[in-house]
Amino acid sequence: MKKTLTIVCALTACLCAKAQQKLYVCDDFNSTAVTLSTAEDITFSSSQNKVYFGDKKFDIDDVDSITFTEPMFNKVDITYSGTTATVTIPSYVKGVTSSVSGANVTISSANTTDEILYHVSGSSDNGSLTINGEYKMTVALDGLTLTSTSTKAPIDIECGKRIAIVITEGTVNNITDAATNGSKGALYTEGHIEFEGAGTLNVTGNAKHAICAKEYIQFKKSTGTVNILKASSDGIHCGKGKVNNENNYFQMNGGTITVSGAGSDCIDCDDYGCAIINGGTLTLNVTQEDGAGLKADSCIYMNGGTITANVSGNISDGIRAVYAAYFDGGTITENVTGNGSRGIRAKKTTKTTDTVLDGGYLYFNGTTADITVSGATYTADNTVCYGMKADKEFKQTDGVITITVNSTDSSTKAYNFKTDSSTGGTLTVK
Repeated sequence: MKKTLTIVCALTACLCAKAQQKLYVCDDFNSTAVTLSTAEDITFSSSQNKVYFGDKKFDIDDVDSITFTEPMFNKVDITYSGTTATVTIPSYVKGVTSSVSGANVTISSANTTDEILYHVSGSSDNGSLTINGEYKMTVALDGLTLTSTSTKAPIDIECGKRIAIVITEGTVNNITDAATNGSKGALYTEGHIEFEGAGTLNVTGNAKHAICAKEYIQFKKSTGTVNILKASSDGIHCGKGKVNNENNYFQMNGGTITVSGAGSDCIDCDDYGCAIINGGTLTLNVTQEDGAGLKADSCIYMNGGTITANVSGNISDGIRAVYAAYFDGGTITENVTGNGSRGIRAKKTTKTTDTVLDGGYLYFNGTTADITVSGATYTADNTVCYGMKADKEFKQTDGVITITVNSTDSSTKAYNFKTDSSTGGTLTVK
């Protein structure tokens, strides 16, 4: 309501300036010009969350300001066209330089006070984008198709700060690296990534990970669709290697994410990392042997959203917490067909090379889970197939768990808990 009243006051002031011909409605790094004659017909929706300038509609939460002077944004345009690329840096954007070789673009920013928007569009089957900087930035993908055939990552952001990746609404963006890529991911950043925007992003990682960040990776509520089509190693990888580092986590607040074709884990929260699922739809297709759908080197927290895991790889896990997993909301559906595989696993480890020791805790406090198990024992090491496995303790206080065992192997079981301390909820075995 406060923002609505602020906009009403701004509009009143704007309409008093009759000598002007246009006003500009600003949203982050973009502005929309509206003629004054149209703007004089201003209405709000009944819920007061939208404002109409004649026939143009804006979400009030997206409107940052309204001006009569055309605004100047710290915006750099990078456009790919086949074997070439062009970079446009306005004169008022200070401290940013670029070099272009064919369709390989390198941006260097010495700016440490103003956030720069890098607007990236076009298509190239032999190009790359490297951005060097010391300050947070926004990278907007606007209908970008970028394939690298060299040792360069298609997108490599050498900056340890917050990197906002905007997937522009209504666009499809494709990023593919070569097997020779020397970076850790097809889309890689030294800092932490925050995804937003209602478009579609498809990523193929032929060298190592598809998406990789040294710190956290977050998908905001506004995120659209992200498809990991292939990864030589992990589909999505985050982690920096610091004990108790608050920036080591994967967090999903919204969006639709599908990970397929991973050579290791679909999502790996490495180096003491945590996974936090608050919303959105997550689909994990685990086809690799000894892989995992969602893996955290310490804890997993699920508070909402939907996880679907299809586990066909042998001795693999749909969801694996190396220390503990807390399921407080949301819905899980799993189909486990791999031999020696598990739907949900809390792992205890005493190997000194592992980051977190002596775990194995699995807690259910509200999540609904439906797990079907049809795999058999993995004969190479006699690993049994389970719907759920807790190496130390399982405790359910709420929620509904249904495990269906369809295997012809009599050793396949619904669950294996060293200790069951449950006090509530429902666990049904079929």
